[in-house]
Amino acid sequence: MRIPRMILLLFFTLFLAAAAEADFLRIEGGVGVFGAEPGGSLEGKNGTDISLDELGIGKESDVYAWVYLKHPVPIIPNVRIEYLSLKHSPQAGVNYTVNELDGILYYNLLDNLLWITADLGIDLKYVSTAEENMDDETALALLYGRLRLQPVKWLGIEAMLKATNYQDNSGYDARLKIDYTMTFIPVIQPGLELGYRIHKIQYKIGDVINKSEYTGVYGGLMLRF
Repeated sequence: MRIPRMILLLFFTLFLAAAAEADFLRIEGGVGVFGAEPGGSLEGKNGTDISLDELGIGKESDVYAWVYLKHPVPIIPNVRIEYLSLKHSPQAGVNYTVNELDGILYYNLLDNLLWITADLGIDLKYVSTAEENMDDETALALLYGRLRLQPVKWLGIEAMLKATNYQDNSGYDARLKIDYTMTFIPVIQPGLELGYRIHKIQYKIGDVINKSEYTGVYGGLMLRF
């Protein structure tokens, strides 16, 4: 049975339209500063909470970075890597740093359909703390979701949520941002992002349950390939 040429032409036209809308291969990355306002507390093994306010920790300018790879293979998940360094400089006591490295595997539920992109996946977070006399580390899993609206190529509005609730781990990391991409530059396109972040994740690390919270504005530079 021969397939009519009109059907073949229609199928080919729809395929080209879908290819034009979808990003078959995309690499993006960014680096910036998170103006984190610390709050919450640290709970020791004796059950005593020590608030970050009592430690005299004020607003910090913390470094973050991210990169993601989106590819056209449906079965294999896309990959996003994130890094956040939360440095604490209390007025009294020993300085310490909390480093977070996130490896996210996700799928596109919507891929630039009517300017909407929706992702869903799993975030595997590695956390390490560095103090003068003690280093600890832990790992936890979070559910990952992202919704992006891009009515024009150079402007994007994006919401992201990572959440967990099992054992000693609970809480969420929520972000809302707007970004501008210099689409008039070919191949490698720089951009700017500005947003607000609420980082409120509780987890056990060593003998301490970290109940700290970080909220504030973040902003940085991007590159899109």
